[in-house]
Amino acid sequence: MQENQHATRLSPPAKSDISADVDTSTFTLKPAPWSVHCQSWWLILSILGSTRKLLDRAKFQPQSRKRSTRSGSGANSDSLGLLSTEESDPAQGFRGGIGFVQIVRYPLSPVGAYDELLLVPGSFKPPEECLDGSPKFRITQIYVSSLESVLNGRRNWNIPKKLARFEFIQMEGSANKTNVKIYGLKSFSFTPSNSSTGWFFEPVFHPTPFFDVIIHRHLPRLNIPVNVGQLPMLDLTILQPPLPVNEPLDPDILGIDSGTAGTSDWKQTELGIKGPCGVCTFKGNLAGRNGQIADGELFPDFKPYRLGIHFPRMYLEIQASTSMTVDPIRSRKNSKNHYEKKMIYSQHNHLLH
Repeated sequence: MQENQHATRLSPPAKSDISADVDTSTFTLKPAPWSVHCQSWWLILSILGSTRKLLDRAKFQPQSRKRSTRSGSGANSDSLGLLSTEESDPAQGFRGGIGFVQIVRYPLSPVGAYDELLLVPGSFKPPEECLDGSPKFRITQIYVSSLESVLNGRRNWNIPKKLARFEFIQMEGSANKTNVKIYGLKSFSFTPSNSSTGWFFEPVFHPTPFFDVIIHRHLPRLNIPVNVGQLPMLDLTILQPPLPVNEPLDPDILGIDSGTAGTSDWKQTELGIKGPCGVCTFKGNLAGRNGQIADGELFPDFKPYRLGIHFPRMYLEIQASTSMTVDPIRSRKNSKNHYEKKMIYSQHNHLLH
């Protein structure tokens, strides 16, 4: 049941109107390392077990929402996949372990203030041709409120960021309750701006949220100082697969090269997370969804543990990524096997027709 929302909207860390003049300076790449502070909430999915059921639900079928198209002058490129509904198989190489969803607010970063929602189902095994075969965390889905964050996340770390609109609403009568609503991107356009060199980016978001949760921070605050990287059996390393380019990039519009849209290698990144933390609980608030947090379309319908973690002041270090070292013999062998499987599949289809 949706909770009555007599509430006050909190000031966003980023502009609530994501529309912006776009020129080359807007999309200046900000290379790692990044050192930022933020507020974050962690919804725990698993600790030692498997989130296989979550991943099964994350194998998206074609969505019921009609896919929108770009419009306006220069809107011939969706190289960043902002509107893409296609996802790779999230269960490939999955090994389980600690899984979580994070909601994050960055009041300041190298690309300005923005909000973020991300999913880490657990650890994944690297591809067979990689020399280091130890499982690593992977961000399988992520939404941010800033186009600059989308571009830099893809280029710097292979993080498949997409754009969304965030609302943080303080519930009336309780300073400890916050309602978080996140709205998916419906369409966007680039149109000539008043300047002679720039474009105007105009996103349109769905009127109903795909993610709606009420966060209850419990008193008294524990504010336990925690260095997450020093916890036993926890390696704060993410390994992200290459990002495809959905369509050719138009450099005249974005003023950036195609490498920002897609990448060709696996990237490994070391993280540092520390800060005081406390305890919070979460309640799904999607209208007509019987306590669901996410709609199961733009974000998996997950069920976290009742207790989660709140970092009122989290300090995050994101190091520069390194490309995974590949064994050339394994790589050639896997390429040959892939080619042989493709030929067999092709011949089989030919016989059927």
